[in-house]
Amino acid sequence: MRALLLCCLVALADLNLNPNKIYEYQYEGWVKFGLDKQNHAESGARIKCNVMIVGASSADTFLLQFSSVVFEEFNGVPGRSNFMAVNQLSEKLTQQLAKPIVFTYSAGNVGEIKASSEVTDTVVNIARGVLGFFQVTVKTTQDIYELEEVGIHGKCLSSYTTKINNQEKVMDLTQVVDVTNCREKAAFYFGLATAIEDKVSKQRGESSFSTVKYTYNIRGTEEAGVITKAQALELQYFTPFNVKKGSFKMEAMKELVLTAVKDKTQSVSIEGLMQSRGNLIYKVVKNWANVPIMMQKMDDPVPKATELIKRLAQANRQQIDSTTTEETIKLYQLLRVIPLDKLEKMWADVERNPDERNWFLHTVVEVNDGRILSFLERLLREEKLNAVEAITVIVRAFNHLEATPELLKMAEKFLTMTYNNPMIRRTVVLSYGSLVFKHCAYNTPCPEEAIRPLLNLAEESLRNNNVMEKILVLKALGNAGHPRSLKTINKFLPTLDPNPDRVDKEPRVVSAAVQAMRLITARDPHGVQLRTLKLFLDRELQPELRMLALMIMFDAKPSMALVSTVTAHLLEERDMQVVNFAYTYFKSLSEAMTPDKQYLSIAASVAVKILAPKFRCLGYLKSRAARIDWFHDDFLIGTAAEAFILKRASQIIPAEMMVKWNFYFIGRILQLVELGIRPEGLRNLFGANVERFRGDLSMTDFQAIFDVLKKWETLPNDTPLLSVYTRASGQEFYFDDVNKDLVEWVIRLFSPSAGKDSSMWRMIQRLIQGFSWRGVLPFLTIEARYIQATTLGLPLEISKYYHVVNGLSVNAKAEINQQGAENVGQLLSSESTVKTDGFIGYTKNFWLFYGINTDLFQSAVEIKTINPVAIPWNFAAKINIHEWKFEVEIPRSNKELEVFSFSSNAYAISRNIINPEAAKKIPIIPNGPSVSQRYNSQPNYQHSVQKMCYKSTTYGVSVCSEYELRREYNHEEYPLYYFLGFTHVALKVTPVSEATAVEKIRLEINAAPHTISANVRQLLDNLRRMSKVSSASHEQQDRPSRGIQGSPEPVLNFKVLAVSSSQKAEGYDASFFSTPEGEGQSTQLILSHVGQATNWKICVDTAMTAKAKAHIAWGAECQPYAVSLRSAYVSGNKPELQAVFHWDRVPEYMVEHGRRIGNYVPGMGFFMGFNQEQERNAAQEVSASVIAASADSIDVKIKLPELTLRREALPSPMSVSTTTTEQ
Repeated sequence: MRALLLCCLVALADLNLNPNKIYEYQYEGWVKFGLDKQNHAESGARIKCNVMIVGASSADTFLLQFSSVVFEEFNGVPGRSNFMAVNQLSEKLTQQLAKPIVFTYSAGNVGEIKASSEVTDTVVNIARGVLGFFQVTVKTTQDIYELEEVGIHGKCLSSYTTKINNQEKVMDLTQVVDVTNCREKAAFYFGLATAIEDKVSKQRGESSFSTVKYTYNIRGTEEAGVITKAQALELQYFTPFNVKKGSFKMEAMKELVLTAVKDKTQSVSIEGLMQSRGNLIYKVVKNWANVPIMMQKMDDPVPKATELIKRLAQANRQQIDSTTTEETIKLYQLLRVIPLDKLEKMWADVERNPDERNWFLHTVVEVNDGRILSFLERLLREEKLNAVEAITVIVRAFNHLEATPELLKMAEKFLTMTYNNPMIRRTVVLSYGSLVFKHCAYNTPCPEEAIRPLLNLAEESLRNNNVMEKILVLKALGNAGHPRSLKTINKFLPTLDPNPDRVDKEPRVVSAAVQAMRLITARDPHGVQLRTLKLFLDRELQPELRMLALMIMFDAKPSMALVSTVTAHLLEERDMQVVNFAYTYFKSLSEAMTPDKQYLSIAASVAVKILAPKFRCLGYLKSRAARIDWFHDDFLIGTAAEAFILKRASQIIPAEMMVKWNFYFIGRILQLVELGIRPEGLRNLFGANVERFRGDLSMTDFQAIFDVLKKWETLPNDTPLLSVYTRASGQEFYFDDVNKDLVEWVIRLFSPSAGKDSSMWRMIQRLIQGFSWRGVLPFLTIEARYIQATTLGLPLEISKYYHVVNGLSVNAKAEINQQGAENVGQLLSSESTVKTDGFIGYTKNFWLFYGINTDLFQSAVEIKTINPVAIPWNFAAKINIHEWKFEVEIPRSNKELEVFSFSSNAYAISRNIINPEAAKKIPIIPNGPSVSQRYNSQPNYQHSVQKMCYKSTTYGVSVCSEYELRREYNHEEYPLYYFLGFTHVALKVTPVSEATAVEKIRLEINAAPHTISANVRQLLDNLRRMSKVSSASHEQQDRPSRGIQGSPEPVLNFKVLAVSSSQKAEGYDASFFSTPEGEGQSTQLILSHVGQATNWKICVDTAMTAKAKAHIAWGAECQPYAVSLRSAYVSGNKPELQAVFHWDRVPEYMVEHGRRIGNYVPGMGFFMGFNQEQERNAAQEVSASVIAASADSIDVKIKLPELTLRREALPSPMSVSTTTTEQ
């Protein structure tokens, strides 16, 4: 008996296949996607077939064959819908699966897999899904064990539990695979290279979670253990947010049942050449034409693509047709399968058609392999593109390439080409750096060969001592973010280069070198910290460069020890610009909420406590940093905005200014946009002070600034007035200088003395003849794809697509009296008329795809949004530059215009290649409540429809906002349910039928009015007298009102009138006046209703003297109602900000609203910690004062007519200087 048991155990442990046997199995595998909620739609797919395994040429080589293949798809609500067979796709799969697949197998390990070249990778992966059942390690000496082994998901850790039934000679085995933390994971990322992964952010939560469980029945035989039945269940939960707070669910199940074991009666021969297809690990199929959100037949792609280009160009010729923008995705698909020679033929066909040429150029860039590089190289060598086309195409083509070593080598050729425009070469060098960054994102460590071409250019720029070339190469190295470039960057930095005599100390070059380390912070933080610390401590460097070094150092996430070192040196720092910048930077970081700054904020808060006693009272006009951020753990989404001003002590204008905006999502940081300005020439021009500049923004100040700017010609020729750069997704794609040559060109262009041979004269002549221009820019902004294996051998894809089509079209024609005109000034001195019509707008589409995506079928859940904006125009303008008059007439439109709309829904979708046009798509959330919900006492289904309109019969238009929402709320699915269900929001402009007499709307602007009517002058005198009396009576001073000083002068008049067919006008007339008043200036506004028998007006009088004051009156001749406001800043040891709102007479509805608001004040004051006292204050007045009690605290006092609220020692939102200063 013991011997029999021992034999049984040995047989079970030796899991194998007999090469002399034929094993027949039934296989079934299915997958579903949805919310796993009752009455919610799901999509799915199922494959059923017979599987035969038979021994082949050697003892460990076997043949796998499929037969009776059935494919079914599911699209509906579980319980009410079933899997439906797709017979033609079943036949197509049968043809592909009929070809045999060879594999080696021994002791429970699947080895090499072979198949003929005709068998697609998709089919081999399905075979891997079946063979995955046979990859199992059986141990009879242990009932619980773990080991790392190869499986379809990669090299992953498996946990086994076994139970042996000795009587039946059967083992029940359970295997759980940790597919989340595989050492070699069968997965592929594309499109997320510039979204930097952050480990601390990922600790807040994940967007997906997976588990795989296998169960086996293994029966012992005389020779070995045989799998009689096996099942696998894979579950994955996914959400665009935190998976802990609601998610989509993928459920994949497969089953293999042994139906027969037969003796092999004849040898099996393998016909044809079999190619190695790897091992059991799933092979990702990189078919870029297989876009998950669209499916079409890809045969004969050239005529289809040609027809699509023609249709898109025609449909979007005058304005964006939002119904056609999805077809752009189809065009990308087709172009990605067209060979290079056919692409060149298509270019030849569209080259001379402006619209079709534009569409072809801006969609062929999405051919993200070597074809686009070869095609682009030819166009650039033959100079077929203008500068704008070349720059646009280069940026998009390089940034959308799959950054493989082969494509990097091809792109290297662009660095040595010659170009007819320096901006094109600049774009090429920057784009190559971006390509290196993407390559390094997926290859760690990144090979030095990738960055070598840029390092060679850097060495060459040093030898030639070319400043602009140095800056360009350093910016490209900054884009690349390659750690091996640090040694080269050292040579551009005074403190770090061992040979300081050869270093270019030009601040622009050093600044570029410091910023070149910005992306290396994530790949070699220690190397960056070491270098930036040395730079920061070098007091001989310009202060702005030391501040830049500090910024880069903190991007590298320094340790508490390093922050402490910096803090200690700051206590001894003599340059107050550096101190103020560091202190404000630490202060903003100490309040950071985003995960990537979690530990740095602690270190920064400690630094602030150490520095505050000595430096908290520094001024606002020094260098400083500011940060605003937000992060939500449930959404795993956040944002951060930063601004930096870097100055030198002796100069007014900053040395550098930067703003950054980052976006955080599911463990990644996307550096959305960054703008930077280095106003070097302007800084030198303004120097330490400006004569006659007082800082009150008066005309004297503007004149003083203008007088300085007039001296720009005295600047050296090699010093730009200012330099600018722009970065998107962390990659710099544009930088340029505004130099003296450019300024001189602009001055010549707009000079009134420019003659008939000038560019401006030719532009005006073209406008007189009639001018038309249109441009459409389709742009696949985001194509982010993540593909991973499933236990079925089908690819699970999570993809995000964001596509924009921008459009602008302009038609214009001018009528100008040219008689006797010899220059531009004379040409424009007479009245001219311009008639124009056109369109500006865009359509944005966004898709989120979660499901199975193969070239044969797709089954998924999909969130889809569309957001079109359309702004057409049609008007005639009369312009009189000599008299500063401007008039615009807009004819009435009888069409409804949808200016803005946003629509979104989540769908269960099923597509197949047999009939891709007949895709099945139903909303995941039902259009109405289910039966159970109708009788539920707490229904969670909501259907809201609302439309609000503002109608103006005066102007004959109505502006309407409307929305419709269908939601099914479930707290377990928060916040995902916010984005599920139908959403539609729109803003529309419609004609008003009651105002049929309105023929046009006229806008009149007179920027140089000369006269004031007697009626208006009397109204102004009354307004100013009332304002003076009111001001004096409420300042609690016993002095009489001063007399009215000065005389009002008209400044601006504009009218917005609706003109009827009888030429009667109705609308509004606004006039601005200016009155000198002591040392200050007061301004008046009179807004009048124009029409028959109306005297309604609004009158406003404002003054900016020692105090800011405003008096507002309205009603008939500005008599019935009036309010006033005044504010003041009192300097001293405790600066105080005062504000008072007083009302004389107001309408009853305003009194009622004020009373309602007043009822909430005590409760709100209590919650905010204010002390409250019942006091009788001024009856028709509300006042507030904020006093700087100390450098970091304020006292607040608010007075209402019957209540006073006080709170002392509130934390100040900003550091306040308590020293007496001159205001």
